[in-house]
Amino acid sequence: MALANGYNDFRVTMSGGAPGQLSTARGKGAIASASQQASEMAIRVLQDGGNAFDAAFVTAFALCVCHPQAGNIGGGGYLLFKEKGSKPKVFNYREQAPRSATREAFLLPDSSPDPDRTAYGPASVCVPGTVKAFFELQRRYGKLKAKDLLMGVALLADKGAYVTQYEADCLNRLAPKLAASPEAKRIYVRSEPFKAGDILPNPTLAKTFRLLAQEGERAFYEGRIAELLVADLAAHGGFVSAEDLADYAIREVEPISLEMDGRQVWTVPPEGGGAMLLEILGILNREAFRSLAYGSPAYYHHLAQACKMAFIDRMDYLGDIDLSRSEVFQRLLAPGNLDRLFSRIDPSRDTPTDVLAVRAGSGSDSGKNTTHFAITDAEGNAVSNSYTMNLRYGSKWAVEGAGFLLNGSIDSFSFVEGKENYFGVIGSAPNLFAPSKRPASNMAPALVTKGDHVEMVLGTPGGPTIPTTLANILLATILHKVDPEMAIRASRLHHQGWPDALSHEPGFDRPELLTALAGVGYTLKDKHELIADVQGVFDDGGAYRAISDYRREGRAEALG
Repeated sequence: MALANGYNDFRVTMSGGAPGQLSTARGKGAIASASQQASEMAIRVLQDGGNAFDAAFVTAFALCVCHPQAGNIGGGGYLLFKEKGSKPKVFNYREQAPRSATREAFLLPDSSPDPDRTAYGPASVCVPGTVKAFFELQRRYGKLKAKDLLMGVALLADKGAYVTQYEADCLNRLAPKLAASPEAKRIYVRSEPFKAGDILPNPTLAKTFRLLAQEGERAFYEGRIAELLVADLAAHGGFVSAEDLADYAIREVEPISLEMDGRQVWTVPPEGGGAMLLEILGILNREAFRSLAYGSPAYYHHLAQACKMAFIDRMDYLGDIDLSRSEVFQRLLAPGNLDRLFSRIDPSRDTPTDVLAVRAGSGSDSGKNTTHFAITDAEGNAVSNSYTMNLRYGSKWAVEGAGFLLNGSIDSFSFVEGKENYFGVIGSAPNLFAPSKRPASNMAPALVTKGDHVEMVLGTPGGPTIPTTLANILLATILHKVDPEMAIRASRLHHQGWPDALSHEPGFDRPELLTALAGVGYTLKDKHELIADVQGVFDDGGAYRAISDYRREGRAEALG
């Protein structure tokens, strides 16, 4: 169904063709990211004696130059990482609502949320967390000097990034929105349309990186960059204050995990989307599913039913809430509950979502302006990072004199229970907006370990398609022993409960599969754009194989 709101002004409809060629690389250390230049910089860091944490630091900042729609220092996300010999850890550096913002400021006269305020412009900006998280990661676990690493990224910003066809399409489509910000217009809007191969320099951002190199994160949260950010937003109706920036803190939280086939799958807890991923895996982690042929109609039928159940449950817990008080979350991954959910799958027919649900509703999410990168090094360290700006290019607002875009993550909150957001996901109580709260997210960076050894590092952008896509790949590779290149290359399906339709990529390469699924009761829907953008690193018999999805023209690189 079409959303009866202004979100269509933010969409970039892209037609899919035949599956493209994945980018792969094999070596002692490896990276997969959305940008060739960022991946190449990360490998140079490993070659120069840095580790996975140094490489992650460089990648996080370089993507701000090379993949500005999602790479960010003006947004936030989740860092899942593992130091050799230690248990995985999580930094939650999700964006945080300003203290002075009120729910009423984002509502239309009919009490529905206004996307022109929640998703666009200075009012939509939450307090960013990326800079604080990556300085903390590199300070604790890196081997090189942050100053030297940032100076290299500054040089890249001066020289400019190569524009991919995907980025050119997005910049051209969203130019009218970006033009509302004087700084964004100066950097990202041209009189002639962008085309693949163009160079996009950002010398103002280079100056910001040099200031961070000299003064560290303090420049962003209390110093000159903070002053520029607050002054620009205040002059144009934004809410983020100097106090909001100075008081922002990352949250160090315990990862959540699930055992599968002698391996442990690790991911991030709510308000991130990792619990959805683990619930789907847990429902299907049994011989009755393993016995189904990978890629068969029965395989995708069971996957779709498990995805529906995960989206039904998320409405009761997914948000910045006290999880100890959520009965749904406390029992979510209990073996008895997972057994009960699997028993509700009718193997011969699609069960409508409303029949599966106790009640309708679901949390909001972050999405299309998310990106992921995965890194391993020869020492056995690993980083799985997902971060976001919310929609492509976030708020579309860049900080005057600083050269970087800011998130539009106010829109990741629910404002009205039962009201659909950009992604067609229904608003729920746990994610209702409140000052100083962090919005719910579907981001689910993942690590798979066997003992102390890291076997997989992966993640993807894609809003509600994040947990469903990752579940499909993990089930395929762990339970069905499918080669990860085959799993990542395959055309994708997605079900999020409501609307009760099974979405598929355009140009789906197995029409007979769609016919079979329609035959067991599914309503099929062409999503009109490619689903997700998986970036992963996988154990490959004594080395690591990086795989970068073709869907957003990413790049895999490896240390020889």
